[in-house]
Amino acid sequence: MIQRKHVSLFLVAGLAVSAGSLWADNAAPASTVQTTPSAVATVVHKAKAAKQDSPTVTAMKAAIALADAGKTAEAVAAYEKMGVLKSKTMEAWRLNNEALAYLQAATPVPEKAVPLLEKSVATDENNYIAWNNLGSAYEQTDQLEKAKDAYQKSIDAAQTANASSAKAEGNLQNLQPKLDKLAAKNGEDQPATTPVGTPAAEEDQSK
Repeated sequence: MIQRKHVSLFLVAGLAVSAGSLWADNAAPASTVQTTPSAVATVVHKAKAAKQDSPTVTAMKAAIALADAGKTAEAVAAYEKMGVLKSKTMEAWRLNNEALAYLQAATPVPEKAVPLLEKSVATDENNYIAWNNLGSAYEQTDQLEKAKDAYQKSIDAAQTANASSAKAEGNLQNLQPKLDKLAAKNGEDQPATTPVGTPAAEEDQSK
């Protein structure tokens, strides 16, 4: 069953973002991706009266709204139209959000999310939400060792920021059985009766 919490990314005084809210999708094997918490929305609501949104914030909100409405192609186009942002922190979030549009689509396209998230964490290695989302995208594209590394980096970055690493820790824990299964498979000889070129049955990734 698909569970979604529609939470928009809001930027206050440059960027006010932290981890917390979860976004679950049965298309994500054993993990979920992260968005921003509803608490941020409360902060922004109070700040709106004092300060009007910048053009960047307005554009980001519009792109998020398109993604939430299921208009993935339009959302991606909106993020691309923003261009590379001068602030590395802001640019990392633009890339993360564009990747989320692919991950949260009715038919997720994790292979397109991966390079965006790789750029996001390369731009801001402290973005633990982007690291967690990269781990999820890696996992969905069967790059399990890379997923393990990304989840661990999310945990480390979150702890450095004194933020919760529970989501990445849960994802890493859920990933372990797949890693164990892969290790066992690689350590065993294939039966002589197995035809050459016959793919092994894939693990059921539904939830």
